[in-house]
Amino acid sequence: MKEPSRLYLVRHGETDLNRDRRFRGMSDVLLNERGRLEAQGAASLLSGLGVSAVYTSPVQRAVETAVIIAGEIGADVVIKEGFVDIDYGEWQGLTVEEVREKFGEAMLEAWIRDPGGFTFPGGESMPDVRSRLEPALLDIVRGNPGGAVAAVSHLAVLKVCFIVMMGVETGWFWKLGLDNGSVSLFFYKEEEGFMLQSWNCLPRGSAG
Repeated sequence: MKEPSRLYLVRHGETDLNRDRRFRGMSDVLLNERGRLEAQGAASLLSGLGVSAVYTSPVQRAVETAVIIAGEIGADVVIKEGFVDIDYGEWQGLTVEEVREKFGEAMLEAWIRDPGGFTFPGGESMPDVRSRLEPALLDIVRGNPGGAVAAVSHLAVLKVCFIVMMGVETGWFWKLGLDNGSVSLFFYKEEEGFMLQSWNCLPRGSAG
């Protein structure tokens, strides 16, 4: 029987923007000390699993995470534009409270009520993200039949990955938790599509 491809999804390590709970988007910030430890923890989970390539969002915090992982497990790093973070437009760099003050409660509630139908002012919508994510996901698993690859991306984008791969409603966006440095595993067979094996795994002893 033909072996499935394995796709490990990794959320990048923490930055100061994550710590301060700001909309990150295209902000090119480096990992903080905790984030580098989280990337090393992800590398420990992926060690010995035969991962041949670590695909990554081009945003610096994801690239840094990918480089740490690849250096530990002996894999190649490949930039993949499809995994870039959501463009939050005018919300980028703001906290939820700052968004509420600048744009009003109604706009914030519109995002919370219907993330799939919301477009960030001056930025992207979830359909925009889906349109680049789906071909990126299929490209890397079909390009590595029966093999194992990892993809490093961002919280919101990885939630959309789950929605796309599982074929579920966009309301699942708010039902998915995902820690910095976590690793999730999906199997892929051409005739069956994606199958979730594990979600939000952290190194033993990690507090998340």
